Amino acid sequence: MKTSARSLALALAASLLASAAHAGGLLPEGSFGGSSPLLKGPDVMALLVKKDRVNPTAYYVILAEYTRLPYIPGPERLEIARWVPRLYVYRAEQNGKLSLALKPLRVSAAGEIVADEGYATPGILTLAKKGTLDGAVLTRYEKKSPTIAETVTFQGKVSSTWEDYVPGDYFGSKDSTGGDYTRKDVNTRLSKDKVADFFQKDIVGKFDVAEKAPGLYTFKPKSAAVTGGDKVVTRIGAFVDIVNWKPFMTTDELLLINPDDAKDVGFYYERH
Repeated sequence: MKTSARSLALALAASLLASAAHAGGLLPEGSFGGSSPLLKGPDVMALLVKKDRVNPTAYYVILAEYTRLPYIPGPERLEIARWVPRLYVYRAEQNGKLSLALKPLRVSAAGEIVADEGYATPGILTLAKKGTLDGAVLTRYEKKSPTIAETVTFQGKVSSTWEDYVPGDYFGSKDSTGGDYTRKDVNTRLSKDKVADFFQKDIVGKFDVAEKAPGLYTFKPKSAAVTGGDKVVTRIGAFVDIVNWKPFMTTDELLLINPDDAKDVGFYYERH
């Protein structure tokens, strides 16, 4: 009885320590805004952060470029993003007192989310202070290149939220002006039991959806009869409310990230 009680106490202590480590981690969860020399006008780089559920010093992050409607002054919550022309996804692992290595992710042949070994140099996120992204600098590299491709400096937040799985009707859009936002068409359905049904010109068929990392999803064809499966099975999916106006209104977006081409974004509007 004493042994069981002692084991329970040790397990509880370990759990509390892990929870404390998560609570006081190097990075906060949330969505943060940054500037880059590659941006134009009111556009912004957004960094979305989720903690690893097991390792308190690791995180999953999405780096996204938002093109915004011009000439709409106001608080961040009212800034309207019309498109996402670039998407990157990483696992961030602490490698210094105020720094994290950013390991690009891809989908393996077995359908798992794994580190992409094709990068000569991982990205680096260097913080100015623990627990905040204000003043942090992200250094990004392209595949097979040791040359810095982009630096992003963060200050403040964006109004996006990285959501869990959101079932419902969706419209896959290719209109970078954001003009499809108000349309009512549907060409994709996601069921509550995590099946994605695509009925588009270039993608037709059903796929099982699986969460392989916090907030990151893969797609497995339910049959060999699917069309355009290469545009889905190699992608990493994430559900994001890009401009979160809850509780007044909301439209979530399903974003399909192409690990081989950041500009090949799968953009799906939720339909109500």
